[in-house]
Amino acid sequence: MTEFRRRYSDQAAKIPRQHISRLAFLLAGLLIAVTSVSLLFVGFVASQASRQQAIANEERLFQSTLADHLRTIVREQIGIASSDQSVLKLVRNFDPDYVRSSFDTLWSTYRHSKVMLISGNGDVLAESFADYTHIIRRPVSETPELEIVHEKLKALYLQNRVRVPGGFGHKSLQGADPGEYAVMGFVHIDGKPAIFGAMPIIPDDYEETLPDGPPTVLLSAHYVDAYLLGQLNAQLNFANFGFEEDAGVPGKGPRHLVKDQNDDPLGTFRWDSQTVGESIWPTIVPVIVVLSVALGALAFGIAWRIGQLTTSLQASEHQNRYLALHDTLTGLANRLQFNRVLESSVKTLPDKPFAVIHCDLDKFKAVNDTFGHAAGDIVIKTMAERLSKAVGKPGLVCRIGGDEFMVIYRGSVVRETLNTLCRALVAAGELPVPISSGDIAQIGLSVGIAIAPEDGTTSEQLVTRSDTALYQSKKLGRGRYSFYSDSLDLEVGPDGVLTDPEAKPLRRAASGPAE
Repeated sequence: MTEFRRRYSDQAAKIPRQHISRLAFLLAGLLIAVTSVSLLFVGFVASQASRQQAIANEERLFQSTLADHLRTIVREQIGIASSDQSVLKLVRNFDPDYVRSSFDTLWSTYRHSKVMLISGNGDVLAESFADYTHIIRRPVSETPELEIVHEKLKALYLQNRVRVPGGFGHKSLQGADPGEYAVMGFVHIDGKPAIFGAMPIIPDDYEETLPDGPPTVLLSAHYVDAYLLGQLNAQLNFANFGFEEDAGVPGKGPRHLVKDQNDDPLGTFRWDSQTVGESIWPTIVPVIVVLSVALGALAFGIAWRIGQLTTSLQASEHQNRYLALHDTLTGLANRLQFNRVLESSVKTLPDKPFAVIHCDLDKFKAVNDTFGHAAGDIVIKTMAERLSKAVGKPGLVCRIGGDEFMVIYRGSVVRETLNTLCRALVAAGELPVPISSGDIAQIGLSVGIAIAPEDGTTSEQLVTRSDTALYQSKKLGRGRYSFYSDSLDLEVGPDGVLTDPEAKPLRRAASGPAE
């Protein structure tokens, strides 16, 4: 009886366990089925979205590449169009030999298919056919599209024209986008579709000036042929990339319609997208509701986990960004950040002048040799703190090398202010630096200053000239500061030392130790 009860009890207990097992498998199967359906649906939607996004990206890439090519045509013209000599020989006078030489340069160097010179009166004075230049005089109105280009450029020229002694000039092209001073686009030339760039003939050094009236125009074009398509596709790498003059021809894949100067269709660029493919799954809207309910809990868990990962990734990205732009020993800006800030500062010239201050520790090698590299690190960190405190908010202190610091100072750049600042910097270098075991490191600081825009208007010029001023300070005995503009008054003596040719001591405000 006891054994029977035991066996009965075992059987009774076994039934619920089997039921739970079946239920677990059923739930697992249901979850797998729901997950499979959801993945199929997500895969379908993702493939469609990916395809559309990929085509949109290809379109943006094509537009960007085409725009770059148009700008390149204009930039290739600048060497001829922006020249005092061109103003003299193409505007003030007409020199056929100079015209031929200039046109030949654009053909032989840049392979411009067509080059034309159009006078302010609207006459075509010269045009090239590959390497042959024809000197003619015919009205540009014979080619209506070019007449439109000429009118557009006249309006643009009048916006940029400035009055100068003896005539007229043009706003500076430095830093300007070609679209601000040139006309670019598509046009029919000699019955062929072409891309073109046109800009006025303007002076560069203003030894020559422009007369009053409409501009003389230099126009360059590339026919839309196999050569141009090859150049474009070298950057795009599209499959079956080509151009069709019949804009109404239907076809599969991405297509980009271009228009001429009359706003009429000129042709279509077309290519095969790398993502072309047909979806095999129909879109079933009700599945969205089912999936939202069945996967709600799972989605919440995934979202929570993704949130954790996103937070972690953001923190990691922030840390990596910080490390990329800062010196790990001192926390100061590093060379990369210095270069970026300097480039942005140069772009604000001449409205916002600034100074580039080059600092180098004196006798730093002796510290490393005497006390070791750990003591050298203490000296570097101490000087970083002192320099940052001396410079304050108007400047950015950067460590660009072992014992070299650079400062971009955006405060007042009058000599009195900079003298005060540089004295403070040199004085900071003269203070003893406590290091471990009660030892004291005695160093110094040499400083060179270049002021923008007086001493330079490019990053390279300012860095080089601040280094030249620093070299002057080193040669004059270290522990002092020098301005680049004052180093121009010095000469190098037989012993290689910078000296004043008039044998007078340098003004303390220009180059000297801190007081």
